Amino acid sequence: MRVSGLLATFICLSIVLAEAAWAGPPKASLKFDAASTDALIIFETEPQAQVRDWQFAFMSFSLQTREWTYGRSKGWSDFGKIPASPGRSFHVALVKQAGTYAAASINTQGFWRACFNGGTVAFPIEAGKVNYIGLIDPNPTLAMISTDMPQSTAGVVYLFDTPRLSLKAASQRPEWSAAVSAFVAARFPNVTAPIVAQEPVETTFTPGKSMLGKICEKY
Repeated sequence: MRVSGLLATFICLSIVLAEAAWAGPPKASLKFDAASTDALIIFETEPQAQVRDWQFAFMSFSLQTREWTYGRSKGWSDFGKIPASPGRSFHVALVKQAGTYAAASINTQGFWRACFNGGTVAFPIEAGKVNYIGLIDPNPTLAMISTDMPQSTAGVVYLFDTPRLSLKAASQRPEWSAAVSAFVAARFPNVTAPIVAQEPVETTFTPGKSMLGKICEKY
């Protein structure tokens, strides 16, 4: 299912909200320990060469209502633009609100967005911890964007009900602990918080509505 249109107003609003809520991936000098009221989220990605870069929307969510619970200043994550890579890579975000988070979408260039509303995964994200959520393979979703969506657009285009995010959880990767610990020690030497693996919970969510139509997240 595809939705398109002239969404310039929504794009501008999205950018404003994103800039207000997201501080970007943490700096290498980040100091973070078990006493923090914030949380760190980390995942690994499979290599991909289909697009120059892509982004992963992962936000605060209620399993009970199946609705998004983020606000302008909390409940958002920003892993930055994830570039094409010939090998696996780690990506980290610092979030201002612990709780349950769910995968909303994968997008490329901000305009082509594949929405996981028909089947997604949610995770408990704990404060004062480095929360590992697994190994994500963006390739199946990026391939759908390439084949099922227009090559050019004047605004945001959504592909709804995409197949569930391709993910290998920690339970499927016995080597996860050593790999994550080594990355954190090398990249963030001032992070002393415990590293934990979070297991996914399968769920769905209802797409939101804006003044210009159906959107993946809430307006």
